[in-house]
Amino acid sequence: MIISKNHLRRFLKKDFNDEELSSTLFQLGHENEIVKDLIDIEITPNRGDCLSLFGLARDLNNFYELKKDIDLYEKDLDILDFNFSNHAKEDCPKISFLLVEVEYLPTKYKNYLEEYFSELDIKKNNFFTDISNYLSYELGQPTHCYDYTKVSEGLELKNIKENKVFKTITNNEINLQDTNLVFTLKDNPVNLAGIMGGCSTGCSLDTKTILLECAYFESESIIGKSLKYNLGSEAAYKFERGTDPEGIETAIRRFIKIVEDHTKIKDLKILREDNMKKTDKFIKYEPSKINSILGTNIEEIDFDKYLNNLGFSLKEKKIQVPSYRHDIENCNDIAEEIARILGYDNIRKKTINLPKDRSSLEISLDDKVRSFLIEKGFNEVI
Repeated sequence: MIISKNHLRRFLKKDFNDEELSSTLFQLGHENEIVKDLIDIEITPNRGDCLSLFGLARDLNNFYELKKDIDLYEKDLDILDFNFSNHAKEDCPKISFLLVEVEYLPTKYKNYLEEYFSELDIKKNNFFTDISNYLSYELGQPTHCYDYTKVSEGLELKNIKENKVFKTITNNEINLQDTNLVFTLKDNPVNLAGIMGGCSTGCSLDTKTILLECAYFESESIIGKSLKYNLGSEAAYKFERGTDPEGIETAIRRFIKIVEDHTKIKDLKILREDNMKKTDKFIKYEPSKINSILGTNIEEIDFDKYLNNLGFSLKEKKIQVPSYRHDIENCNDIAEEIARILGYDNIRKKTINLPKDRSSLEISLDDKVRSFLIEKGFNEVI
């Protein structure tokens, strides 16, 4: 992922220099290289929550203080009467469609939007698609824009097994094979869900009325499709790693605000569908156990501060995991979060006695350490 230092600064209260920022990112587990005004960052597959400006700034909160006040559209939205049938609720349990009609198209963009294209050397498409692409960069939520006049009869979302030809919005013609999750119009695929839209329903330079699709797709329904069809898809890259199901409304309201910054909105309506079983994830609040795992003596007040700054909530001796952290499952994961903030190099070394359950001198040091860590409750991930 490549981002601009100037763009990142918009979301942080404290400034940084290159060496300091790079070192902090490495400490948090993000390999990086800073060249002039750009940061090239390697985000591990389990940290899809960091694949945006806001997500990365949120991870840096303990060091530079996150600016949480994103400029959003705050007014109530009228209900959209749109014919949509979701036959794949397990794959897409949450989705919204937003109708936006504008009176005119802008001749130039505001600085924050223009700089996204100029500083990252990204090609513009059309007004609404440009905002969609910027929104994915800023908040990490992929969206798709249909020309509303081309889909006004309605859409269906379903898994299809038949082989069909699908022409993408980038004019690549692919043969859909096996099972694919697609949006269809009159049984014709118009969008390979979560990966790439089709050219038959895309926006043009003259489009003034759009239907914005903003959804949460289960990772398993997206994984491998971009590679299978040789489609370079930023949306698929994010959906495969897990997006935030609670971030849809924020993304929609941010989209509207960006439109409103550039033109006069003539019509605005929304259709929301939520079939998601909301199950908050809690982990037992055990500071003493965390200290035991890390070999530290962190005060509870500091422990609470570190976690709160990472978006975790503390409720009745339990830690509530934020909806965007799909990778947090147990106390060891919480310990790792604390270790990232402290910095592994800053944790005092402690002499340990490795287990002597096997007398053979041929046992490697790796095996001894592995056995010791498993005994302490860690899980090995390859």
